Amino acid sequence: MIAWVKKPWRVSSNTCSEFAFNTVNGKNNSFYESVKGLLQSNEFVRASVELESFLDAHSDDVVAFSLYGTARLRHGDTDKALSAFKRIASLYPDVSRNHANVAFVAMKSGDDEQAIGSYENAVRISPDLYAAWAHLGKLYFDSGKFEAALNAAEKAENLNSLEQDVRQMESLAQSQNFAKAEGIARSMLAKQPGHPNATYCLAYLAGSVGAHEEQADILNRGLDYHPANTRLRSALIGAYEAVANHAAALQQARLLVKTQPDSESYRVLGRTCSHVGDYAGALSCAEKAASFLDEGSGELGKFDLLRGHWLKILGRRAESESAYRASISRTPDYGAGWCSLAELKNYQFTAEDKKIMENLAGKQNAPQEQRCQAAFALAKAIDNDGDHEQAFHWYKTANELRPGVVYSPAKHKTVCQASIAAFDSDMLAVQARPEPAGPTPIFIVGMPRAGSTLIEQILASHSQVEGTMELMTLPYLKRTIRIAAGRKFNKNYLQALREFSPAELSVFGQAYVDNTAVYRTSKPLFIDKLPANFERVGLIHKILPQAIIIDARRHPMDCGYSAYKQFFANGHEYSYKLDHIGQYYNIYRQLMDHWNSVLPGKVKLVQYEDMVRDTETTVRELLAHIGVDFEEACLRFYENKRAVKTASSEQVRQPIYTGSIGRWQTVSEELKPLSDSLGEATMARFQQYL
Repeated sequence: MIAWVKKPWRVSSNTCSEFAFNTVNGKNNSFYESVKGLLQSNEFVRASVELESFLDAHSDDVVAFSLYGTARLRHGDTDKALSAFKRIASLYPDVSRNHANVAFVAMKSGDDEQAIGSYENAVRISPDLYAAWAHLGKLYFDSGKFEAALNAAEKAENLNSLEQDVRQMESLAQSQNFAKAEGIARSMLAKQPGHPNATYCLAYLAGSVGAHEEQADILNRGLDYHPANTRLRSALIGAYEAVANHAAALQQARLLVKTQPDSESYRVLGRTCSHVGDYAGALSCAEKAASFLDEGSGELGKFDLLRGHWLKILGRRAESESAYRASISRTPDYGAGWCSLAELKNYQFTAEDKKIMENLAGKQNAPQEQRCQAAFALAKAIDNDGDHEQAFHWYKTANELRPGVVYSPAKHKTVCQASIAAFDSDMLAVQARPEPAGPTPIFIVGMPRAGSTLIEQILASHSQVEGTMELMTLPYLKRTIRIAAGRKFNKNYLQALREFSPAELSVFGQAYVDNTAVYRTSKPLFIDKLPANFERVGLIHKILPQAIIIDARRHPMDCGYSAYKQFFANGHEYSYKLDHIGQYYNIYRQLMDHWNSVLPGKVKLVQYEDMVRDTETTVRELLAHIGVDFEEACLRFYENKRAVKTASSEQVRQPIYTGSIGRWQTVSEELKPLSDSLGEATMARFQQYL
């Protein structure tokens, strides 16, 4: 593994190449050499004086003009330097280097129009001038001429500057000889700062070892030289997304679309819009992306699918259904379309639909991911018909088909036990001081499918509370803290967390508040509803003393079965085996027991069964806990038109119902691996909610 240390790029000190001209006037060579000696000694003023005297008598001496321009430029007098190089270009207009020198000096002086014109003259004479095309790309980009900028960037990259180095570097990277590939890339960047291929390779190497901050830094440096290079910008978007810096990713995606307004760029922009909760923007991008494709393109089905997702999140059920149907009609063997349609609550499939899904689920040569999603869809269709045992058969099939999922209960338990041991009362007594400024976060933690979306919808219906989404801000902040701990204390995260001062903890807390700003407006409280934050309650307490924490809890059998029936696009690796779900639930329960022991009263427990059976009492208690007055709108949460991204988006747009309580009992025998893994002690704690 490469040890990534920020290494400075060597930026060329040459401001402008001295004019190389073979003069026949040999008698002046000694004068030229004398002046060059002065320039090498940084005696720019003396060199300029001698050259001015010489030029009074030799007004057409291009070598002297070149030396004079160089002297004035290095002294900082760009106006006189520009005049000198313009003089040379007028005397020899067919020499591309002369125009390139004028362009360079004009660019240094801020005269972009002159610089563009002169570089255009240079590449018209010599189309293979890499540096001229590279500078043109930046100048066009800065001037808002994005199409021209993209063309110039492509010209520069196609010239394959340092071609042999590029081939060797890429070969080494492909053979995973990363250390040598890194060495060549850095050598190339020393020779030619910002070289696109070297930049991309070096960034790739950084990203491959998880050094995404360094990756972003490398790519930003490259884009300083080549802002119209779409490959570098796309990679930068990915680097920002990897550390949940979605505001920066969105900014870069907007520049990508300006530079290259095509289907892929709008797809990327739509994705970044969704990351910050701009689902209307994501929908618009999906529609725009589709408009670039021919009617017969197989990709259209995928954009129909995206449209369906954003429409569902926005609460536009009928339009979402139509979009999913359009996706299926274009790509009937694409299981994701069927699965998405099945996620629409109580959607009724036809007998023909079920036959198609069954055939796809059993299609041995189809991608496993698509078979898996088709099986989940078929299971939901049968479940809606009331045949719960047959539905379970297909849920089991779907879960067994889930590709690439690995969960180790033992490893997870070890990690959580280490947290329990580390976060004792003494450690938790040290908190951030001063408290981070800004709105107060409300963390809703717990198991997925435990009612957390319902709680969020209720609270977000209050005038003082803003709902956001399942934010990845805290997990990535924890990563930042872990890196800081290693650098400052040479200790792991849990050991070092004891060492940080209240002021340092406050900096981390403030970073959380600042980094979540992109997801909210101006309300005094906002919600972070990432369930797995139950593992980070101790961290929340230390860096955000003002934070409110709510534990959304549900009977483990209903909660576990509901998770088992759900196709999760990302995460939740434990949810595809019943015994894993039970073990995960017990780890969650043990951790929450610990937090309640060392932080009594810190976490507000909300039991799902109590909430749906006596909603008003639960809501009043919740609002009192977070310190706001009761508002009737919280009981009419289903009227709230806010976007909801989770699988429960449709459920929270209807009044409270109790039909989900005890649903696991319809297949209790089939769920025995779940109840066995939960154990008698856990089951006994929830006996009252049967």
